[in-house]
Amino acid sequence: MPYVALAHSGRIHYAERGERRAGHPSGLLIHGAGASSAIWMMVLARVARSGHAVAIDLPGHGPSGAEGSALNGAGGLTLERYRDAAGELAGTLCLGPSVLVGHSMGALVAIEAALAWPDKVRALVLCGAAPRLPVDPELERLLRTDPSRVIAWLAEHALSPHAKPAVRRGFIAAGEATPVEVTRADFDIVRATDVSARIGALSCPVTWIDGADDRIVPATEGRKGEILTLPAVGHLTPIEAPGAVASSVAAARV
Repeated sequence: MPYVALAHSGRIHYAERGERRAGHPSGLLIHGAGASSAIWMMVLARVARSGHAVAIDLPGHGPSGAEGSALNGAGGLTLERYRDAAGELAGTLCLGPSVLVGHSMGALVAIEAALAWPDKVRALVLCGAAPRLPVDPELERLLRTDPSRVIAWLAEHALSPHAKPAVRRGFIAAGEATPVEVTRADFDIVRATDVSARIGALSCPVTWIDGADDRIVPATEGRKGEILTLPAVGHLTPIEAPGAVASSVAAARV
């Protein structure tokens, strides 16, 4: 497993696929709340056919959360810390101006990075996202009182009703990738974040990929950029429609 010790973000795990090609910017993939780089595996495999991409495990998530010292407590996790971890990883790996690909909360991280470092972001591809993301009260209740049921709830609500049984079984079998206290902190971040007033300041091309069956983040007005709506796809775009996501990344590289 590749890890890198970042000066300000701690020991961070990332997945890397493909080869760097002149004139083809790398992709930097950022997962959502309570998730990990594993959600991007099928997207990475497809992106690697024509270029290079890296998927980060944000501080406290997946293998990046294996060491408790890296957390400094879940209370130390903020959107700015996630943004800075992504930026620091990109700088350490010398990715150069990149296509940032974010899912759900990861889209908020990507937007913040594009606003902070416009010269380092070639384009944004934002999946299951909006400038302000809702948090379902039932999901919040389960995270507080019965976290063992969260995966089953997500399988029921975040996947499209049309999702193949194998996709549903695989999602449930993968289980939790992140400690529950970190997932709670993530949803606190989501609840507190609204980038609506700043979305117009983005200077790079933006593609929003919506699932027509997304019951977590419904379609939102006022988004800058191209909107691609995928039929029979729910909120978990990277695992329900990895080919469509990879195609959008390839198009954004041009």
